[in-house]
Amino acid sequence: MLRSRAAVLASCLLSLVLSMTPAHVAQDNPNKGDSKDKTLFLVARPELRDPIFKESVVLMFPSSVEVGEGLVVGLILNKPARVELSEIFPNNKELKNRSETAYFGGPVDPRAPGVVFRSSNAANQAALLFGDVYVSFDPDFIKELLKEPRKTPDLRLFVGRSQWAPAQLQNEMVVGAWYSVRAETNLIFSASPQYLWRKLFERAEPAPVAKASDVPFGLSANLTELW
Repeated sequence: MLRSRAAVLASCLLSLVLSMTPAHVAQDNPNKGDSKDKTLFLVARPELRDPIFKESVVLMFPSSVEVGEGLVVGLILNKPARVELSEIFPNNKELKNRSETAYFGGPVDPRAPGVVFRSSNAANQAALLFGDVYVSFDPDFIKELLKEPRKTPDLRLFVGRSQWAPAQLQNEMVVGAWYSVRAETNLIFSASPQYLWRKLFERAEPAPVAKASDVPFGLSANLTELW
């Protein structure tokens, strides 16, 4: 019963966060199957000074992806970890000299691997995020994916993950630490993740409201006549 209540609370929180997504935010080039209502990015606002999450973009998991009991979980997308594959899989000779970049997913279990990838086929060791995007924290399954990179070109490897108690994240949203933006496949696998935060921040930041003094005289006069 406790687990069920925690899961419901986490699901309700994700719904709350999604409802706070700025209404004007739209996808630039959405892929077929991109998230419409369940999966989102959290985009850190400049006021968030936590060194781990400053200027971060977090891919949030829908409540159907169970990683931590009653927790809200995601992966930071835009911070390379500077960890070699040989450190993540020290006993695997096939991955010893590989140069793929691993990303820092968050401070929880910082040495545990995770992977987000695209696939037309479901796998028992992976959970569906949305569309054709899956996530897995199964080390053996991840090793097999990495052994044949040509079969899964859209793949991102992570170490660690981010997670919150529902009340904790709800408080962060209320105090304005995060924007929420609907998730896009292209951005998850962006070739330039160093620009991801700025791109999404500029998209989510509300446009400034023009003051009366900023309106050109002619336009201001026309507006007066309309009213």
